[in-house]
Amino acid sequence: MRIGIMLPALAGLVLAGPAGAQSLDLGAGGFGLSIGNSARWAGLRINWRDRGVEAVHGLNVTLWRPAANPDFDMNGVALGLFGPDAARIRGLALGLGGVTSGASLDGVAVAGLGVVSDGRITGLAVAGLGVVSRGDLVGVSFAGLGIVSNRDMTGVNVAGLGTVSQGSMTGINLAGLGLVAERDLTGINAAGLGTVAQGNMVGLNVAGLGLVASGDMFGLNVGGLGTVAQGDMGWLNVAGLGLVADGRLRGLSVSGLAAVASGGIEGVAIAGLAIVGSRGVRGIAAAGLGVVAENDAVEGLALTLGKLDAGEGRGILVGGYRVKADELQGLIASAIMMRTSGFTGIAIAPYTEVRDVQRGLSIGLFNRAETLYGVQLGLLNYAGNNPDGLRWLPVLNLHFD
Repeated sequence: MRIGIMLPALAGLVLAGPAGAQSLDLGAGGFGLSIGNSARWAGLRINWRDRGVEAVHGLNVTLWRPAANPDFDMNGVALGLFGPDAARIRGLALGLGGVTSGASLDGVAVAGLGVVSDGRITGLAVAGLGVVSRGDLVGVSFAGLGIVSNRDMTGVNVAGLGTVSQGSMTGINLAGLGLVAERDLTGINAAGLGTVAQGNMVGLNVAGLGLVASGDMFGLNVGGLGTVAQGDMGWLNVAGLGLVADGRLRGLSVSGLAAVASGGIEGVAIAGLAIVGSRGVRGIAAAGLGVVAENDAVEGLALTLGKLDAGEGRGILVGGYRVKADELQGLIASAIMMRTSGFTGIAIAPYTEVRDVQRGLSIGLFNRAETLYGVQLGLLNYAGNNPDGLRWLPVLNLHFD
């Protein structure tokens, strides 16, 4: 008799509730075991397909692909063959397919395909294909293909292909192909091909092909081919081919071909071919073919096998083909020629030409100065301010006031 009474009662429980929210609930006060599509439950809940769920606190197991759950608060552990789906997920979410949230996902989310949130993702997110957040992405994220955040990205992010943030990217970010931040990129950043920041780039930044920052770039910056900043670039900068800064280039800069800075170069710069600073080169500069600052100064120690051209030159300046400037001061040496309007110091070159005033010593095969206050040593010397018979002299010419 009792069995006959209990079975209809249990059947009534299964069929009870509004359409789409039918369940067999074993417990009291909304706590215990619920089998079916209960709208609100605490404890263990097992359902075939979630639809219109409002809140679950505890363990939720869904066997089939979830339907719409726009107001679902999931707190605890959510498991699904296709994957959990809720407005807000707090805790642990595991899905063979995907884990999706409409507003926020906080905690640990692991999915065979993708972890996706229309709001923020905070915590640990692991996906076989992609992690996508339409809000901020904060914490640790791993994806076989890509990681994307529509806002800021903060923490550790590792993707097989690409990592993209439409806001700033801060922390450790690694990608097999490319890293892109539409604002600032800060921290340790490495990509197999390219690393790009539409704002500033600061920290350790490495790319197999190129680094590009629309703003400043500071830190250790290494590009297999090129490193480019539309603002200043500083500290340690390395490129297989070219370093380019629209602002200043500062620190230690090493390039296989050229280092170019519209705002000038300061520190130590080494390039296989050329170093060009539109607003000066100051410090130590060494280039295979040329060191150039035509409208400004080269100051310090500059060495090149080709030409050294500057508005002014001060320090120890050595050029293979020539050293040329409007004004030169210091120790100047060239394998072929030195040419300047004004000179003060010591010059050594087969041909030295001072078109205005020389103060100091010039040593060469042919030394020429329009106005000499010093000494010329060479096979033939010319001093334009000497008397007529003493302007052209072999071996030694001098003039002192």
